[in-house]
Amino acid sequence: MSHLSQAIVPFAATADARLTDGYAWHQAIWQAFPGRADGSRDFLFRVDRRKEGFRVLLLSACAPVATDVLAWQTKAVGPSFLAHDIYRFQLRVNPTFRRKEDGRRLAIYDEARLRAWLARKADAAGFAIEPDTLEVSAPVDETCKKDGHDVKHVAVDFAGVLRVTDRPRFTTSFNTGIGSAKGFGFGLLMLQPLH
Repeated sequence: MSHLSQAIVPFAATADARLTDGYAWHQAIWQAFPGRADGSRDFLFRVDRRKEGFRVLLLSACAPVATDVLAWQTKAVGPSFLAHDIYRFQLRVNPTFRRKEDGRRLAIYDEARLRAWLARKADAAGFAIEPDTLEVSAPVDETCKKDGHDVKHVAVDFAGVLRVTDRPRFTTSFNTGIGSAKGFGFGLLMLQPLH
């Protein structure tokens, strides 16, 4: 069972806490899981700017605790939520490919290649996107600091309707995320069942 949590953080609080990029948010969220300093990250998150501040969505194996910055509203995600066949979805990812010459990971900006990237990821994740429902945002470069170095990602939002083709793979992908840079706020598959 997973837990889906939400916190609204006012703009002033994000400025005071220096939450300026994906890695800073990751570190702030990590504080909601005390006693696990050396553990591995087993959560996915997404941060969206709203009128009242930043909305943080968090999918985690265990429920988070409140911190100075993050006051969570949490609900359990039971197996029945992932038992539907069709969902409306939103997904923010960092789409990349490895260059053959040197194995370096490079961002994808071309819309046709973005659609092909998502189709491959969807197939591996146990779902297919319903034709003519897919919306693709313009790629946006994001830079953050990690261990004193600049780290660059490209953020792309996908939205549409998906159909589950392989339930075990779909369930695993929901819990582990899609694509790379999950520690920077990418890969959380947001779902709304359609009946």
